[in-house]
Amino acid sequence: MNRIICVKKVASPALLTLLFSIAAFAQQTTMPRPTTARTLESRVTGYERTERDAWMKPDEVVKTLELKNGDVVADIGAGSGYFSRRFANAVAPNGKVYAVDIDAEVLGYLKDRAATENLSNLVTVISKQDDPLLPAGAVDLAFFCDATHHISGRVEFYRKVAAGLRANGRMAIIDFPPGSPRTGHAANELIPQAQVISEAEQAGFRFAKAHELLLPGFYFLVFEKK
Repeated sequence: MNRIICVKKVASPALLTLLFSIAAFAQQTTMPRPTTARTLESRVTGYERTERDAWMKPDEVVKTLELKNGDVVADIGAGSGYFSRRFANAVAPNGKVYAVDIDAEVLGYLKDRAATENLSNLVTVISKQDDPLLPAGAVDLAFFCDATHHISGRVEFYRKVAAGLRANGRMAIIDFPPGSPRTGHAANELIPQAQVISEAEQAGFRFAKAHELLLPGFYFLVFEKK
């Protein structure tokens, strides 16, 4: 959801390991500035810039999630639909994507773009700060990218996500660990991986897998509904 800074040089694996090890003892103590503090044009430009594809690897992320025709996906913190639009194509023709965000303005942009791209299976949902407003028991995958550090009261929020998932539903979280070179956020504005896992488990999820090598500078975690 927040602006990601692309660095010209990628830190070595050894340096990344050191940074993340140091940061592992941190906890999020401060919420970052809301993305809505920026103009709509600035937000969309940041979300959609082409160089983001090189390190966010959206097509590989979608492939890793093994989506299929008929699946229902909730992209929570969807923004301009960088992932939502790809999900809509991946689950077509019979699947559906709920593009969920508290930002009605950016969802207006996404709704127009989805219509232009004939993505009739993409539905925008203006959510609440503390509730994604998902239909009960209807979703196969709840997905977050660069979003969870903007959510306060995450354990209760994840419980509401779980209520929207089917019995075998999954939750995937991609975000920056403290110390990541991919973000301009201070370390205390970000959530360590161990804290993410702990909060999800408190909410009734089972930690299933970490895709550790796909996205340097991020963690990519998958949980299953218990």
